[in-house]
Amino acid sequence: MTVVRAWVGGFGFAKVGANYGPSLLATNEARARGFHQILWLYGKAGECTEAGASNFFVIWKTREGKKQIVTAPLDDRLILAGVTRSSVLALARERLAGEVEVVERKYTIDEVIEASAEGRLIESFASGTAYFVCAISLIHHRGRDIEVPAGKSGEGAPITLRLKNWLVDIKYGREDHAWGIVIPEER
Repeated sequence: MTVVRAWVGGFGFAKVGANYGPSLLATNEARARGFHQILWLYGKAGECTEAGASNFFVIWKTREGKKQIVTAPLDDRLILAGVTRSSVLALARERLAGEVEVVERKYTIDEVIEASAEGRLIESFASGTAYFVCAISLIHHRGRDIEVPAGKSGEGAPITLRLKNWLVDIKYGREDHAWGIVIPEER
């Protein structure tokens, strides 16, 4: 079965029902096979775009040894420019500078497979409104399992977990941050 979630020139960038409804059948099929979500690939090259209705990220080392957080770009309006995506990227650029380079570019499932085979795939996660940051521990592609380190608890390896915790702390007012405005309850 071939299902297309979005295409260049379409409305993959917009938060509209028609952007999600058609993917439900494919998601149900994935769940019937024991998987939680779909990794949407675009075009003949198999560009990584989104995981379900969420933004998809990989953390890997380049062949030169540089750590990168990589996610699809917004330039072709294929993926949703989510606020959680934007927050993750901003926090990574601000707080992980010097440790991890943040890269927004087209990349393929073959690059992910190659990074895994070469021991360079460090982590992977999805970000979205409903759950902020969710670690990905396995990608299954054409009969092949790509194991992704997801930490001892499965909740995330170190970088994923830090990004998730920073966002949660800002959301719940545990960290004083320009994005969070705490409104005291009236009694």
